[in-house]
Amino acid sequence: AASVSWCPLLLLEPQRGFHALAAPSGMLALDVDAAAYVQAHGLEDYLSAAVDAAIKARADDPLAYISNYLAPSSGGGGSRGRGGLALDLHVKARSQENPDYPERVRVSDEMVRWTARWGDYQAPTWTHPVVLKNSRDLDTGHKWADPPDVPALREELAKRITYCKGGEEKFLEDVCTFEPNGTPRNPVGRTGLCGRGLLGKWGPNHAADPIVTRYHPSTGAMQVVAIQRKDTLQWAIPGGMVDAGETVSVAVKREFIEEAGNIQDEAERNSFLQMIDKLFSGGRQVYRGYVDDPRATDHSWIETTAFHFHCPPEIGDRLPLTAGDDAGQVMWLDVSTSDPTYQQLYGSHRALIDEAIWSAWSCGELKAGITKRPSS
Repeated sequence: AASVSWCPLLLLEPQRGFHALAAPSGMLALDVDAAAYVQAHGLEDYLSAAVDAAIKARADDPLAYISNYLAPSSGGGGSRGRGGLALDLHVKARSQENPDYPERVRVSDEMVRWTARWGDYQAPTWTHPVVLKNSRDLDTGHKWADPPDVPALREELAKRITYCKGGEEKFLEDVCTFEPNGTPRNPVGRTGLCGRGLLGKWGPNHAADPIVTRYHPSTGAMQVVAIQRKDTLQWAIPGGMVDAGETVSVAVKREFIEEAGNIQDEAERNSFLQMIDKLFSGGRQVYRGYVDDPRATDHSWIETTAFHFHCPPEIGDRLPLTAGDDAGQVMWLDVSTSDPTYQQLYGSHRALIDEAIWSAWSCGELKAGITKRPSS
């Protein structure tokens, strides 16, 4: 690759890491912050693949080619396979991170796939009482959950929409396997627990995750809005489930306001809502598909659509944050692999944030450095 004059200034090699190459004037180097970000988040192979593709294509504009390669697909990035998003195996879904859940059967990496023979696999069946109390076939409750009788739902479940394969919209019957009674199986594999757990729907439960970032007004560090969950006490993106009949774009905004905008003063709240209206009028979809989540079971799982909203200074410097009823606390969190809180974010949320920032940088929406505001 070093002999190709139009290659980007910095490439990746397993032994040498980043190294400079000759290139025409006007090409932008991957700066130190961006290089460190790529290395810290394990994106070397991904960037190398983009460069290799540009070389093979002998693209007239290699940087544009690489940016297009790195940008998420219309399916939301689910087909890209980086950082724990497009999964080969799930980890959180086999964990005991949620304190409400009973003990799962231990499932080794080798036995996750349904194609792995496990004749005596007998995971416990558990659905939380709050799910059963809110079944849509009851006269009481809020009706956000499916009835427990799966055979009666067989045809409905077969035609449910899923984004578990590369972020593309498919019917469950086209991409998932089913139990003999019609219960859909988790598309990634076994979790060690049957039933629905805390999830209302058999099969995919659709969520919306707003990733709101800014550069810190004083330090210039890249930060993201994070809330502390009340169930696991972990820090997370302020997202939630999409209500029946609700569009994802509406759900993303609603969830952010509910979890990070619990402001009582009327004037301050009106100011907050005006800033949110402006911020959420833009945004980029960065992922759509299955996410690794400790609430998942063999028969219920979470698929999310994540949008990235980067605050301009006039919003990022002034946006007030107040935790809502579903959140213990809310804060601006540094996007830093040296921060234990960021390292241990809930579920797949760190991977979603990494996806958002990497996508914005690769498309030129965030100028280098990638985790700090560019010096003026």
